[in-house]
Amino acid sequence: MRIKDRSGLEEQSKDFLAFARSYLSDAFPNPDRQGCPPDEALQSLAVKPSESENAITEHIASCSPCFKRYSELLTDLQLQRAADQALSLKRIFSWSRAHPLLVGAALACALFIAIGVGLLWIRFSVPNPPPLETHQKPNPVQPMNPTVAYSPFTLDLTNISPIRGSKPPTIGSQRPVRVPGAPLDLTLSLPLGSEEQAYSVSLRAAGRTFWSKSAQAHLNNGRILIRIQVDFRELPVGNYNLQVESGTGICVSQPVSIQPILPDGRRQKP
Repeated sequence: MRIKDRSGLEEQSKDFLAFARSYLSDAFPNPDRQGCPPDEALQSLAVKPSESENAITEHIASCSPCFKRYSELLTDLQLQRAADQALSLKRIFSWSRAHPLLVGAALACALFIAIGVGLLWIRFSVPNPPPLETHQKPNPVQPMNPTVAYSPFTLDLTNISPIRGSKPPTIGSQRPVRVPGAPLDLTLSLPLGSEEQAYSVSLRAAGRTFWSKSAQAHLNNGRILIRIQVDFRELPVGNYNLQVESGTGICVSQPVSIQPILPDGRRQKP
């Protein structure tokens, strides 16, 4: 409800109560006070209306003299309560002026109690941080892995005749190619007639596969090339067969020799 409407309703309520009071004071004359309750009953209704009988309430609504008397008792009761309240405030004020030390002590106690309650609330509502270890060992510094540098390396397989089917590849008089045991950006040039497709590249020795990887062949400047990144640092130094095999059963084999790498990055001389 808006403030304007509320104030208007309050004015109407006051006017209605004033009209009702004026009407009940004169509308039901009873000069002989026939059937009127005693004055004690009207006083009880003014002091404790919830404990009075309904008949008394009904009577004062139809008897103007009793309604006037009831109104006087209500007015006296309100004045008495206002006087008692003012007297109580006056007594409290007088007592506080007469006993300033006690008032200050009471205020100080109330302040300390409020501070204590606040500290307890903070203690139980905020989780405690973990205790600091005075003799805690420093965390070991994890070494950062250096970036692996892949060196370019090319193997020319164009002059090798591919083998088809399950026939094992023949190496014949092919000389092993020396390959450094290091991270390599390896480029394989496949024989003429090879197709752009997926190939399996592996290093084998004595019927065992030591390393393998799949790669896709692409046409580049008229040649079919396979480019893959390999890391041969974990392979044992020695001779292997590098085999490139397609999904259709075409296999190319080239003997290679994995060479050790010195700490300064140079290959060891045979």
